[in-house]
Amino acid sequence: MTNLIVLKDKNWLENQKHAGKCVSNILLNCEKAICSEASLSLRDFEQIANETFDLYKCSTTFLNYNGFPNSICVSINEVLVHGIITDYLLQPGDVVSIDVGATFKGAIADAARTWIYKEPKSKIHVEMLEVCKKALIAGQEAVKIGNRLGAIGNAIYKLVSKTQFGLVTDYGGHGIGPNLHEPPFVFNKSSQNEGIRITNGLSIAIEPMVVVGQPTTKVGQDGFGVLTPGVGCHFENSVTLLDNEVYILTE
Repeated sequence: MTNLIVLKDKNWLENQKHAGKCVSNILLNCEKAICSEASLSLRDFEQIANETFDLYKCSTTFLNYNGFPNSICVSINEVLVHGIITDYLLQPGDVVSIDVGATFKGAIADAARTWIYKEPKSKIHVEMLEVCKKALIAGQEAVKIGNRLGAIGNAIYKLVSKTQFGLVTDYGGHGIGPNLHEPPFVFNKSSQNEGIRITNGLSIAIEPMVVVGQPTTKVGQDGFGVLTPGVGCHFENSVTLLDNEVYILTE
């Protein structure tokens, strides 16, 4: 029973659209802060998020999820995902990934973006972000009625494998329902014909993760942050398919 996929209806979609607007605006406001000349700590991003949650009358999906201590995830440099918030002050060239989940009337939207704070330390970091963005778009374009779910991971893998970067496959996207992580798991590397048929009512998060160097991962000492040997990045959108239309809720 735990592997059942519950398809969504129009009511779910309308509530998810609202949650998606909240998530999108949090990420936009974080981007504006990163692009400013201000000195920023990780706590500044959580304050931005909490103000926006209140504005949209949404709740944070992440706080207390499996014990997670913050309302959003902020991951820096070699911390790929699930970074916890500290008093750390951003340094020029830091690669900053922010992952946000918002819940509105039981519907969840989940998305992530990565930026470079001030001047990049290396052109390779700029290229890495561009590859990951394109991988997300490729995955989204594979969401079509009749395709297998594996078409998403196949599109992501094909794009990244032509570059110098590593694609993380230990983690990936997921179904979205009343709970943040539900079936099906959305692999970042798969064959075209793997998995369920994509159909109306399917709601998923697509989230490629790209790194410089080997794409191996381990959980850090804090029990949450996922570390890679080199610098990594993470882009994610929530996608729902209904009435033969693909809705990207978090752009």
